[in-house]
Amino acid sequence: MKRWLLQNMGLKFLSLLIAFALWAYVGSRQVLEQRLNLHVEFADMPAGMTLEPNVKTNISVNLTGRKDRILDIDPDDLRAVVSLRNAQPGQKEIIVHPRIQPLPVGVTANVADMTLHLIPLTDNSKKSKKKRSS
Repeated sequence: MKRWLLQNMGLKFLSLLIAFALWAYVGSRQVLEQRLNLHVEFADMPAGMTLEPNVKTNISVNLTGRKDRILDIDPDDLRAVVSLRNAQPGQKEIIVHPRIQPLPVGVTANVADMTLHLIPLTDNSKKSKKKRSS
């Protein structure tokens, strides 16, 4: 029995070292997907326009990346930002792609495009907004 344990000790140690290295490599390369719901922030609203009242303010986001990076993300730190900079005056509908920020290196976000309906501000809505801000 003693001879069986001590024979080829160098090869046994090398095989354990290789097994550990493979285990560590595979464990570090695990990809994880996580689904989050984030609140949407709207930026760069065109002058004289507003969004329809029943606009969707939460979106579903799929995050993909290495397991350790995904598990370190705090959903409260992420923001979904929609820029309306490309909206043309008089345009009633715009398709936008929300940006998720800040994302750690190696993590990607998959988000569906949103269709937003823009409505022009009327004199009544401008007055009511001024009253609210006063």
